[in-house]
Amino acid sequence: MADQPVTVITNNFVISSLPTRTYFQYESTRLYRPLSVHISLDSSLFSSATVAFTPPDPKSQKRHRLIHSLQTSAYPKVFHPPALYDGGSLLYSSHPIPDGTFRVHGSNQSAPADSQGWYQIKLSRTTGKEVVPAHVKQLMREGTATPETTTATNLLQLLLCQAQNLVRPNTGRAYFFPEGKESVRGMAVELWRGFYQAVRPSIGKMLVTVDVTVAAMYMSGSLMDVALAVLNTKDVRNLGPTNANQEDFRKLAKHLKNRLITTQTSKGRTKTIRGIVPGPVGRYEFQASGTGPTTTIGDHFRRAHNITIKYPETIGVVTSGKGAPFKVVVPLELCQMLPGQLYKKKLPPAATATVVSFAALHPNERRKRIEGGPIQEYKNSEFLVDSGMAVSPQPMTIMGRMLQAPSLLFGNKTEVRPRDGAWNVLNSQFHSPAQMNIWGVVNFAVRASEQVVHQTVIPGIVNCCSALGMRVSPPPRDAIRQGNGHDVGRAIEQVCTVLGPHVDMIVILLPQDAEDLRTRVKNVCDVKLGVRSQCLRESKFMRGNNQYFNNVALKLNARLGGRHACVMSPVLKELSNGPFMIMGADVSHPAQHSGRPSVASFPPRMEVIEEQELKGVVKIALIMFGKKYRTAPRKLFFFRDGVSESEFAAVREVEITAINGAINELWAERNLNEVKPKLTFIVVGKRHHVSFFPLNPQQGDRSGNCRAGLVVDRDLANPQYKDFYLQSHAAIKGTSRSAHYTVLLDENYNENLVKLQELSFALCHVYAKATRSVSIPAPVYYADLACARGKFYIDPTRTDLDIDGSTTTGGDSTFNLDHWKAAYQAINQKIQESMYFL
Repeated sequence: MADQPVTVITNNFVISSLPTRTYFQYESTRLYRPLSVHISLDSSLFSSATVAFTPPDPKSQKRHRLIHSLQTSAYPKVFHPPALYDGGSLLYSSHPIPDGTFRVHGSNQSAPADSQGWYQIKLSRTTGKEVVPAHVKQLMREGTATPETTTATNLLQLLLCQAQNLVRPNTGRAYFFPEGKESVRGMAVELWRGFYQAVRPSIGKMLVTVDVTVAAMYMSGSLMDVALAVLNTKDVRNLGPTNANQEDFRKLAKHLKNRLITTQTSKGRTKTIRGIVPGPVGRYEFQASGTGPTTTIGDHFRRAHNITIKYPETIGVVTSGKGAPFKVVVPLELCQMLPGQLYKKKLPPAATATVVSFAALHPNERRKRIEGGPIQEYKNSEFLVDSGMAVSPQPMTIMGRMLQAPSLLFGNKTEVRPRDGAWNVLNSQFHSPAQMNIWGVVNFAVRASEQVVHQTVIPGIVNCCSALGMRVSPPPRDAIRQGNGHDVGRAIEQVCTVLGPHVDMIVILLPQDAEDLRTRVKNVCDVKLGVRSQCLRESKFMRGNNQYFNNVALKLNARLGGRHACVMSPVLKELSNGPFMIMGADVSHPAQHSGRPSVASFPPRMEVIEEQELKGVVKIALIMFGKKYRTAPRKLFFFRDGVSESEFAAVREVEITAINGAINELWAERNLNEVKPKLTFIVVGKRHHVSFFPLNPQQGDRSGNCRAGLVVDRDLANPQYKDFYLQSHAAIKGTSRSAHYTVLLDENYNENLVKLQELSFALCHVYAKATRSVSIPAPVYYADLACARGKFYIDPTRTDLDIDGSTTTGGDSTFNLDHWKAAYQAINQKIQESMYFL
């Protein structure tokens, strides 16, 4: 059956008028550790200015507020129309701004001249060059990126976001608001909704993508309430006298450090928490003037401010810096945490359900919010109006195609065709079932009694695996052990001793919230013992239903080398006429500001996989392929995840060179006469924010989304690279997300997008952990899973690496690559060629 054309609505909006003004961008210098910002001057002497803050370098949120106050309250006549500021190092103006020093207050422009809270912002001119927004026409027309087109595109982005970013918490392309926020249970963190907005080029037009997004923020409000939430308690006594080495104190110190607050006596002026002191804060002694007699915090606030501290036994926060003459300590109860402070650490797995539920929006609701969000405010933005830029308020309606879903052939010749991206294994058997006769169970879940293990877990596994064609027998009774969280490896090693040297699987029963325990279990199994393991979580296995144990059977069969079904796809059948290999690769980054390295590229936060590292991995893969199939692949497809558009050129140069280098070196080393494989290199993007909506309900699936198999390759085409969007799955909840495929090299199909789309869609149906098509090709998904396991292979006995992954020495956090290399433990050879990562 031929692919069916379909019309869909997207969350892209056309820029109907490009800016007519000319702007200028220049190099900047730094003064007194200042924030350096470019100023453009529309005069005969085109020059820029650096912006120097005194006191120096306030936080980004405060910098935005200061520049906003500078232009709207302090000197509105000078900055009219207002200049553009990105919060970091760029400021553009379309009219002359005089050199000079400007005074601005952080919160109250009418504050006394000698009071605290005043900043000096110094502007000084330097030479520079023009920034012409019309340069983007070259990118739209010719698909060639130059420094001029890149700068012009960045200027359009700044014009678009400026109005909201000056007054809202933001990440540059997204801003957030507290209305409808939700707390994360067990954490002093809250979720805020917001809008993402980004300028992107397409062939013949510039587009604005608008999407609903979510960010985690530090909990705001009473600092006393925040501290209680950090410790997940309601008892104020838990904030009382404590030892500085205790875990609760360290947890509070870590959460509160560098947070912005106001105090009851600061008259609205923002302060930064530099640290905390143990209770009782009311009896904390200090010298008010740095010299002379001492007094206590309690006495000071009573005499100086007529405030009696209600909770003198609690901890206090330090707001003075290292150079202060004496330590300024404020009781928790007198402090308020400012709202809108981004929480940039990774949320724990226990918070995932809350985040997913909060972020999920029905497609109709998401579309309604998008069309009623910032897109309606652009026509009133003074920055856009001044520039001459205009954005169409109507979302684009575009053409796409519905790909035919491939059927799946199971072991008993049952052929199943997916419906809305899903299928059922009921009454079917695995195409290639594995056997699991040598296995054991280790129970770390305290609530799971011996009766649950013997009457629910083991029968559930045996019955469901057997029904799907696997050969499975119950484990011997002495291979079922109770685990001890203080000595994770002991019970696992005992089970392995009982079972002998050829263990098929160890099933691990875990409590509900046991991420640290799981990490230690996987380290023992994957590194020390080299035995496959399958973890089951208490809230799941205690229910004992067939659907759950069928899902467990999927994972067990794949980990043991079996195959669930054969995908009956014409493109895969065509490829099977000769040997071919498909690889997936990813770089997994730690949370921002973490000291952990990126998995797959050791240096922290590096997008491109190092050439020698990738070359070595590809050579190993080719050697393994040769051992198994006694031939070399004729075609090599490389799907790469984790790459931003700004890194495409670097990835193409480094990684494609590395893959070709691996092939050439291996052929030379082995003196091979076989034809070298042709390479296809595709980047798969998941975080592009482009969404598609059905034109009418009849075109959608049961959840209101476009049906699985939608491909869009024309109306949103990238002018620089061949690309397409493929929505290969059906969302269970919320709005389905397509994947964005960008072709950096295609020697196999000569950039025939239809072939690449069919191949990608087929690969989304072979993911071993699900009976559904998934959002990205299975090899990429597997690469994601393998990267996520990086934390399992760090030596758990290393005490110089803290839980955030920072190398700690004397209290300072630094990144030390040698420490990480020394702490890394390789996967045991016994399992490294299996799908241990599922």
